[in-house]
Amino acid sequence: VQLHHVPGDVMKLDLNALIAEKFQGLRPIVCANLPYNITTPVLTKFVETPAIETITVLIQKEVAQRLAAPQGSSDGGAFSLYLQYYMETSYLFDVPREKFLPSPKVTSAVLRCVRREKPAVEVADEAFFFKVIKGAFLLRRKTLVNSLAAALPGTDKTAIADAIAACGLPPAVRGEALTLADFAALSSALAKAQKS
Repeated sequence: VQLHHVPGDVMKLDLNALIAEKFQGLRPIVCANLPYNITTPVLTKFVETPAIETITVLIQKEVAQRLAAPQGSSDGGAFSLYLQYYMETSYLFDVPREKFLPSPKVTSAVLRCVRREKPAVEVADEAFFFKVIKGAFLLRRKTLVNSLAAALPGTDKTAIADAIAACGLPPAVRGEALTLADFAALSSALAKAQKS
C-alpha cells in the first residue's frame, strides 16, 4: 500500500490531473469527513470528476437525509436531484455527536454515492434541464408555474402552465413533488415552448 500526501485546498486542486498523475489505471474512491459549511461545493467537485466512482462522506445528518431523500418528496431539493442524476445515493448510518472531541452541536451521518453508468434520465439539453430544476426550487413555497415564471424570464406563464399540463402534472404542483423523470419531460416541453 502506498500513501501519497497531497497538501492543498480541494476546491483549488485539479482533481482530474491529480488522478491521472497519481492514480493512473486505478479506480479512485473518496472517503472524507467534509467541513459542513462547504459540503455542497466539495460534493459538486467530486461529481464533476468523472474518474471518481464512489464517494463516502461524513456530513451533517440533516444534509445527508436531504441528499438521499426519495425523488418527489418534500425532503429533497435541487442539489439532491443534481446528485441523484449522476449518483446512486445511500444514507448509511448516524454518527452521534458524543463520538467527537470536542463534541459538535449537530449529529453527523455517513452518505455513500456511487456513480451511475449513465445519468438517471436522458435529456437533450443538460444545462437547460438543471436550469429548470433550480428554477422549480427558486420560490419553494410557490407553485411550480410561479417559480418557473420567475426563473425563466421571457417565457410566457401560460406556456409554462401548458407544459406542466402536457406532462400530466396537476396545475398547482410544486417543484418538490417532481422526480428526475418529471423534470426531464418538463424541460423538454418547456424547450419546445420557447422555440415556438
